[in-house]
Amino acid sequence: MSQKSLLNNIYLFKEMSDQELTQIMAIAETQSHSPGDEIFSQGDKATALYVISYGSVRIHREGQEGNEIPVATLGTGGHFGEMAFIDEEKRSATVTAIEKTDVVKVSYVKLMGLLEANPQISIKFYRALAKFLCGRLRLTTTDLSFAREKNLRHF
Repeated sequence: MSQKSLLNNIYLFKEMSDQELTQIMAIAETQSHSPGDEIFSQGDKATALYVISYGSVRIHREGQEGNEIPVATLGTGGHFGEMAFIDEEKRSATVTAIEKTDVVKVSYVKLMGLLEANPQISIKFYRALAKFLCGRLRLTTTDLSFAREKNLRHF
């Protein structure tokens, strides 16, 4: 799969034209990781978002007692690291390559420069990000409601 079609299948870039995708690709770089490599660690300063072009990663957090809490497993076409672009918080989880994995890395600094210089790209990007985060919030609300209802039934 070409880098352009890979990015075009990600919600953040889905509505962008070929010319706009070409501008995104110009600021992106490809990285390769071996099994067990940490792409970033919980608590790290966030500097980029990632799209998996080949392979798979495991996202996990460290619990209060030092135990590992699995969050997600993502494969080719998956993406991660976009939330900190907005809130500038440190990484909330660790991402580790499960197998040989190639990722497309988009630097926050370069992305911000591109968005500031191109209002049309910026509008499309932020609208897509807002819709995605709303979907995540709705899912979290549903999960919390279910958990609360389940807990109340035990009393």
